[in-house]
Amino acid sequence: MNIDYISDLHLDFYVKVKGDDADYTERTRVFLAELLPKVCADVLVVAGDLSHYNRQSFDALKFFSEHYAQVFFVFGNHDYYLVSNKQRRKYHERSAEREVELIELVSALDRIQVLQKFEVAVYNGVRFAGATNWYSLELDAAWQFYRDVSNDSVLIKKYMIAEQHQEEMAAYREMPSVDVLITHVPPIEIDSHRAYGNSYCYLNELETVKASVCVFGHCHEQQVYEQDGVTFAINALGYPDQKLARQIRTVRVEKTERE
Repeated sequence: MNIDYISDLHLDFYVKVKGDDADYTERTRVFLAELLPKVCADVLVVAGDLSHYNRQSFDALKFFSEHYAQVFFVFGNHDYYLVSNKQRRKYHERSAEREVELIELVSALDRIQVLQKFEVAVYNGVRFAGATNWYSLELDAAWQFYRDVSNDSVLIKKYMIAEQHQEEMAAYREMPSVDVLITHVPPIEIDSHRAYGNSYCYLNELETVKASVCVFGHCHEQQVYEQDGVTFAINALGYPDQKLARQIRTVRVEKTERE
């Protein structure tokens, strides 16, 4: 099976959402149409960071559901951001309320499945599982970087990332092997970590990747890595000034035969 994949669209950097701007939906759809391949696969994986605004994230997932038979989405760190006073009032200074709202919105879309805490889903015999894959913040240096440098500490409100990490890791230990693992935060070290000079808040390394293909995001690069028999694919759109290629990419998944 071929699957298409993309992450880190950061749509509101490309299509501004302003007040009661009535045409942002159409402009978002036009932008997304330019990302589509000539022939879409049956499945699209969106590995987090759609937009800072749920209404635009919903529009994006709805658009994708019109072009793909199945769409799998995991939350990225920016999908929890509360970037304005209006948002902070709306969600009562709680990023989890924004998470709940988006899940409720997309529940009306038949072809969209949100994966959290390494939930397993099957499509045409291919097993998918996904989660944000939050970083642990266990090291003092990681906590200091999170507190002093990362925007997450300022814009993610009343959401205990360290506790979420623990819950995800407990779920991952119980997760069976799958064909496609989807995370937002990378599960292996990649080129970006060397470029950044550290991996604090950019990596949650999984000792054993229980899949033959892993799609992830968070770091803004477009690359395929092969490691220990696993294909790792990242296709981040990133921010406009980074000038990364604007296209959805495709990776081949060989279904594992199981008893």
